[in-house]
Amino acid sequence: MSSKEQKVEFQEFFRFTKDGKMKSGTFAYSITYAALILIVYGTAYYFLIDVLAPLTKDLAPWLANLIGAIVPALVGALICLIPIVLISNKKPFFLGYVWIAVFALVFLIAMIILLKDDREALSIFLHLFVIMVPAPLLIGGGSALYLWKRSERIERTSEDYD
Repeated sequence: MSSKEQKVEFQEFFRFTKDGKMKSGTFAYSITYAALILIVYGTAYYFLIDVLAPLTKDLAPWLANLIGAIVPALVGALICLIPIVLISNKKPFFLGYVWIAVFALVFLIAMIILLKDDREALSIFLHLFVIMVPAPLLIGGGSALYLWKRSERIERTSEDYD
């Protein structure tokens, strides 16, 4: 296969039609869901951090940070996972979390490079990153993966009985 043919195949991934017919919308749906995830989790953190701060002020800092990371992540996951129960194709929802993980990794690398000379700013960024990124990815992404695989297993089982 020539490099020109490989280039055409790569470009075809980003097109939504092939031979005049609509291709799978998984790519578009997953990107859209990733944007929705960012909005929902950002909103959850924005509103819940101020509510949780006075409630956790007397706790050990590590425990207050843990609560401040997990509670908004749980609320965001519950909101984000409502559509996954209602729609049959659950794959794009999980892939939305994969996109968020990719965006987060790129953002982390870029910020480390940009803040390499300012240790204090890098420390603050890494602290916020660790509080705000892993919990939503693990809770929401893990739940979405579980629901997607469970749905596939149920579909395969029902096909076996047909």
